[in-house]
Amino acid sequence: MARLRIYDLKEHILFPDLKDLLRLLAPGSLQATWTISTVKSSEPGHEWFEATGEGRDELETLAQENARISGTDFAALAEKTHQVIWGEFIGSKPAQPEELWVIIRAIDSTFYEIETDDEGVLKKISATYKDVRTDDAPVS
Repeated sequence: MARLRIYDLKEHILFPDLKDLLRLLAPGSLQATWTISTVKSSEPGHEWFEATGEGRDELETLAQENARISGTDFAALAEKTHQVIWGEFIGSKPAQPEELWVIIRAIDSTFYEIETDDEGVLKKISATYKDVRTDDAPVS
């Protein structure tokens, strides 16, 4: 899978946020099934999930359970969330629920990492954001 990292800043704050990415990837993001989870460390037992805003508690509960939700429910929850500091969101297409479509990771409010084989997603990300970098190594 190709991996892009988005480092765009707006007034010294990471831009985009989760709702922006889901809007950009629509209609696929709305049709997908999403697994909400923590970001795992390479060290056993270390994992993180953190968000701010009204949707924070619900997202954190879902992350602790590795819960699966519909794209429309996920988009609505993202709209109520101000910022995701740490989190992993795995989208799969409805016709192939066990096959990954895209992975979105929020990493310490420093960047968003996007992994996918979908060329359309890669092109949208690269065309929309200014500071997009490729990286071959996963976050550890």
